[in-house]
Amino acid sequence: MSLVREFGSGRLFLFGLDHDSEIVASITNLAERLGVEAGTVAAIGALKRAEIGYYDQNSHEYRAIEIDRPMEITSLIGNISTRDGKPFLHAHATLADSEGDVRGGHLSSGTVFAAEVYLQELVGQSPVRRHDPTTDLFLWSETD
Repeated sequence: MSLVREFGSGRLFLFGLDHDSEIVASITNLAERLGVEAGTVAAIGALKRAEIGYYDQNSHEYRAIEIDRPMEITSLIGNISTRDGKPFLHAHATLADSEGDVRGGHLSSGTVFAAEVYLQELVGQSPVRRHDPTTDLFLWSETD
């Protein structure tokens, strides 16, 4: 286990995102404005378009999956931690099309049609993301 920290419950926020806003940037910017350095995020709603990713463990690269059609957010879950001194959103999403077929992965971006977000602040020492040479990802680090 690389990191174990205990947190207390902080503030709870429910908010809707603006139509045509970018979902990842909107959540990240709000966390920064509110001073949330650690937290959990969940959302439902719909996106007009999205980009999700799959991390290829052999090449150490994200493979982008472009979705250029309306999709329901059937599940979005993620966390806020700190990277380069700022709040950083790491989120995964499952998206469904008009036939109920789903796509899922790391949420890179998305244009909001309508979205309702739940943000739970966690009180304690925020995990810091640092480059991990084994995975080539920015993971929570033991040393701050």
